[in-house]
Amino acid sequence: PMSHVATVETVITDLDALKKACKRCGLEFRENQQTHRWYGRWMNDYDAENAAYHSGITPEDYGKCLHAIGVPGNPSAYEIGVVKNPKGAGYVLVWDFYAGGRGLMAVAGADCGNLFESYNVEVSIAEMEAQGFTLEEQVRDGDELELVFVER
Repeated sequence: PMSHVATVETVITDLDALKKACKRCGLEFRENQQTHRWYGRWMNDYDAENAAYHSGITPEDYGKCLHAIGVPGNPSAYEIGVVKNPKGAGYVLVWDFYAGGRGLMAVAGADCGNLFESYNVEVSIAEMEAQGFTLEEQVRDGDELELVFVER
């Protein structure tokens, strides 16, 4: 048995954008769910730079969160915990990726890359709309996402 609990430097500052990002990449935002599914016991077997305890999240707090993110229709998949950033403002995401997070990484991507990419897209859309632009179309060329904004 092993647990590989990780996080990345990206700080989440916009929960609305995170909720939309979840929907965009096929995940489900579980508001106010205060635990997230993971191996369930810290095995002290993962020490890489992205190990969650290096970011100030103590192993005693693994599995605890303010909100959770899960894979719809997969009740055995591990979940992503949305936790208060121990180093300042905003939130960080914490997950157990051992064995692909039992299906989590297939949707969220390695290091939650799909989710972070979707989050950045949603933040960009919100910023552009706040400046008076409207998103007119999203064109996928291969796997490239193109955002086209027009002035209102």
